[in-house]
Amino acid sequence: MKKYIVLTLVAAVMVLVQACGGSDDNPTPGSSTDTNLLKTWKVSQVLENSLDITAEFTQYRITFAESGTTKTYTLVDRQGTSSNGSWSQSTDGSTITLTAGGSSVTLTGVTITATQLKYSADEAGKAGAINLSFTLIPE
Repeated sequence: MKKYIVLTLVAAVMVLVQACGGSDDNPTPGSSTDTNLLKTWKVSQVLENSLDITAEFTQYRITFAESGTTKTYTLVDRQGTSSNGSWSQSTDGSTITLTAGGSSVTLTGVTITATQLKYSADEAGKAGAINLSFTLIPE
């Protein structure tokens, strides 16, 4: 009888230890997404080379979402126009590609923490493409 009580207690302890295991910010199995990315971000700073143009991006927001294997984004550009599409991230996490309506934009030099998202992106300027450096914070 004591043997059954001991075995029952050991089994109960094992179940409790398994149930109380902590979670972390690592991607879920089968996913390479950094969960820190999955939120709405707003501009903290935008630089064109060393020129601070943050004031031109007060409406800029980007929301990254993931449901199963479906990865979507919503972008509100600096003029306040909203667009939606899908996104993908490179296996090393250094680039994110936004795709909508057959066109795509690649964000490069991506770094993600719980409190900051940084990347560079090309934008059409009056004299051709210009490269902008973005620093975003959670909204």
